[in-house]
Amino acid sequence: MGVAAAPVSTPGAFGPAVQLLEDGVGRAYPGAVLAVRFRGEIVLRRAVGLAARTPAPRPALPTTIYDLASLTKVVATTPMVLQAAAEGRLALDDPLPTYLPECRHDGVTLRHLLSHTSGLPAWIPFYLDARGRGEIVARAAATPLVHPPGTQVVYSDLGFILLGEVVRRTLGAPLDRLARDRVTGPLGMVDTGYLPSPALLDRIAPTEDGTVIEQEMAGTAGVRHTWRKTLIWGEVHDSNAHAMGGVSGHAGLFGTADDLLAYARMWLTEDPRGVVLTPTLVRDAISPATSGPAARGLGWALAGTQAWWGDDLSPRAYGHTGFTGTAIVIDPERALAIVLLANAIHLGRDRTEILALRPRIASAVSRALPQSGAR
Repeated sequence: MGVAAAPVSTPGAFGPAVQLLEDGVGRAYPGAVLAVRFRGEIVLRRAVGLAARTPAPRPALPTTIYDLASLTKVVATTPMVLQAAAEGRLALDDPLPTYLPECRHDGVTLRHLLSHTSGLPAWIPFYLDARGRGEIVARAAATPLVHPPGTQVVYSDLGFILLGEVVRRTLGAPLDRLARDRVTGPLGMVDTGYLPSPALLDRIAPTEDGTVIEQEMAGTAGVRHTWRKTLIWGEVHDSNAHAMGGVSGHAGLFGTADDLLAYARMWLTEDPRGVVLTPTLVRDAISPATSGPAARGLGWALAGTQAWWGDDLSPRAYGHTGFTGTAIVIDPERALAIVLLANAIHLGRDRTEILALRPRIASAVSRALPQSGAR
């Protein structure tokens, strides 16, 4: 278990952001944690509401561990692909079949997968009739493209399922071990990883009570499927990741707000523990890999229609969200990182409240800080 960082006092300027955070309790989420790093210091850390309503009410704390969902894509998979490229073990512009011969999409490159321009569909419920990493990877590799590679941005879980397998084969170890040894361990992210220990259960925020959301997404195809019908607590919510044993390139990580701020230090080139990614790799990853309003870098969403944080951060800001209610944004121009973690789906199916609230919170944080450049 990690040692909790000392509490940070909340300056009055953050009052509007904290009020918005509190206003979301019971509407957008049962509880949430907001943490902000600015110019090398943690300037705000606030937990509100409940981490769990069932089986017994428990308060959300700064140390609460959340199912990070699709933040896995940028916290684990993206940096490991970039590391492998820096080490000469792969090249981002190589065709995908170079590393996954069972995939016949010669026109798809690793860069396409990272930028969500591969042409693969967004999501397929492979778990309805496949079990285990191997079966689901095989299904993803055989999935027909819905667009020619490089022509459209379609945010795709399938692409990151395949990238996770590329990492596993290229670096020669299970994905969870690689993430620990190459990313979370070196960065001191002591509470972040796949397959959290049962000993941590009291610190973990449960997600959905059953899988109603995915049942509706699967539609009639899921009528005969044996769904999880109890509270999902301490295991990944995403059913494809669950069917893969809880470890995938697109989902499966659990973690805390403080750990994500530690992760952001690397992207802001403030990390004193040693280099996980060089500044050159960071710069490449956050540079536009696509054009148009749905701008993407490598892994990251850039300013535009896929930016959850609104318009008050700089045009250089980049970030990501997770389906369970998690979000991060990093603004290198301001030396700013904002982390908002919640288990929004613990309230049920309607996630529209958090979608509307998140950019308002980010804007309120931004307005509470000096508006000059990072240095």
